[in-house]
Amino acid sequence: MRASTVTLPLLALLATGCERMPEDPVFMYGEVKHADGSPAGSTPLRVDRALDTANDLLAVEGRVWNYEPYSEGLTEASGRFTLEALSGDTQYEGYFPEGGYYGYLQHRFRVYPPLDEGGNGIFVAFSFYDDVELPPLQRWDSGLAVGPGPSLTFAPTPPAPRTPPSATVPEIMQGNEEPVLVPPSTPEPVVQLHGGDGLVWQQEHAASPWALSPYVLEDFGGVEAQVRAVSVGQWYFEPLAAEGSTLTFRQEWRSPRVPLPAGTLRPVSRGMPCSPAPVDRPCPYTDGKLEAVLTRPEGEQGDDLGVEALTFSLNTPARLRRVVVRNLEGTLGYQGRIRLVLEGSVDGGEWAPLGSFTVVNFDRDDPTRYIYQFSLLDTDTDSPFDGPMELYTPHVFLDAPLTGELPVRHVRLRMTSEEGSLTGLLWRLGEVSLFE
Repeated sequence: MRASTVTLPLLALLATGCERMPEDPVFMYGEVKHADGSPAGSTPLRVDRALDTANDLLAVEGRVWNYEPYSEGLTEASGRFTLEALSGDTQYEGYFPEGGYYGYLQHRFRVYPPLDEGGNGIFVAFSFYDDVELPPLQRWDSGLAVGPGPSLTFAPTPPAPRTPPSATVPEIMQGNEEPVLVPPSTPEPVVQLHGGDGLVWQQEHAASPWALSPYVLEDFGGVEAQVRAVSVGQWYFEPLAAEGSTLTFRQEWRSPRVPLPAGTLRPVSRGMPCSPAPVDRPCPYTDGKLEAVLTRPEGEQGDDLGVEALTFSLNTPARLRRVVVRNLEGTLGYQGRIRLVLEGSVDGGEWAPLGSFTVVNFDRDDPTRYIYQFSLLDTDTDSPFDGPMELYTPHVFLDAPLTGELPVRHVRLRMTSEEGSLTGLLWRLGEVSLFE
């Protein structure tokens, strides 16, 4: 999550500088293909650019890229294309008084064709500073469909982009072993369920068929399902007659959205108060709305990164059997595994365990994470078609049984490291639902 991740200095800071003048052209090469692999000739292309206006490269809030139209293009009959930008438009060079250094900030670009007739789409978002070849833009025919249960079925994801012959990939060293090459990551399906005002659910590493829990659907109506896939990576180009350039990219495929049947389960926590809660409004985490809301409103005194716990109060004691947590961001996103702890109480004095759940943020033993982080940090809003999808430090979505045997009136939610030695802060939350 954004609040827990220190934004790393961008790759341009590592460059020794560019000899091109700001008004010199730089080029982006690539090709567009239909889902069946045939060339997509005469296909219009959009090029958008987002300016990096950060004054402090170590800002804990990270970056939010605001894309604006930059240029347009058209593929040749072969599906190939060449797009042009000005060298001075790819980065900012100057002095940063907050950090006390002189450096570079790379602006961000994205290139994409329009959605096809079925609603399938693809884009690539990236930073660069000289001539580069982009990953092929081949749409994915996901075949997303709703089956009995309900369940979702979809086709295997596309393969990772093949590194062009003119590019090299990063290497990592593991002890005294030979260097290991790090090509672009293999795309894995991510299922998203969209409500009218936010995410109902997000499931990474989903497998087809994927069954929908009735507790996940709750009593929401108008929910739409979608499957997306992402590959990230770095390519380095060092042509003989031009400056070298690093392409750091996030490529994403998206399916159309398909409607789901309305849910039928209403939680006993609906409309119940919580503490602490935003001033002058009902609890936003039990209201049946899905917007993710800061746990500590901006401007309120205290730690602006969240609260240590949230307590939910029922009208009458209930024996709780299920909890669903939606779209939770905390300050332990840098931990490979965290733990969500739920406790119950009759009077708010003594607390008894209701459940303790391990949440896997990422594989702590994966050495490629250090390479891929450059392509994933602050890229969750890259899509020109859909809402955010955070994958570097995924938001928590939890659907789990509770084990308490006695009725409780108050329920407390906390976050810790897996072994319990660190206490995390709850920073932003969509919804918490408690079921009897």
